[in-house]
Amino acid sequence: MEQIIAKRYASALFDVAKKEDRVKEYYEELKKAVEILQTEAVWKIFVNKSIDKTKKMKFVEEVLEGFSKEIVNFVKVAISKHRENLIKEILNEFEALYKAYFNMIDVKVISAYPLKEEVLNLVREKLEKKYNKKVNLIPVVDKEILGGLKLVIGNTVIDGSIKARLEALLKNMRQAV
Repeated sequence: MEQIIAKRYASALFDVAKKEDRVKEYYEELKKAVEILQTEAVWKIFVNKSIDKTKKMKFVEEVLEGFSKEIVNFVKVAISKHRENLIKEILNEFEALYKAYFNMIDVKVISAYPLKEEVLNLVREKLEKKYNKKVNLIPVVDKEILGGLKLVIGNTVIDGSIKARLEALLKNMRQAV
C-alpha cells in the first residue's frame, strides 16, 4: 500500500516537473532534499508524530531554505497528509519515472579489481547498443568473483566471472562422475 501511495505522490510531482520542463532540476533537488531530511537529527524531527504538522512545515521551510518553492511545498503536502515517512520511497519512485523518461538504466558492474575508465566506457558503449538506452554504470569491487565481470541489470544477472565459470566446470565434472 505504501508503495502505491509513494507512486502517486511521485507521479504527481513528476507531472508538474514535465509541465514545467524541469524534470532534471526537480529530480536533483528532490534527491538533495531527501538527503538532508534523512540526516539523523532532521529525520528524528521530520517523522516524529508528536510534533504538530504546522511546526514540522515551518521546520522544513528552514531546513530546505534555498530550495525551490515547488519542492518545499511538495514536502509540506506530504507532511499535511502524514506521508513524511514515505519521502525516500517517493524519491525512489520519482527516480524510476526520471530514468524511464530519459531512457536510462542502471547497470552494476562487478569486478575483482577496480576497472579502468577505458574498460568502463567500452562496457557502457556495448550495453547502450544492446539495450538502446543510456547506461549508468555502478562499479563494484568484489574479490570473490576472482576475475571477469558480472553485470546486474535490474533483475537480470550476466555472470562472466571466473568464479561462475569454475563453479559450472565443477558442476559438469560432478555430473560426469
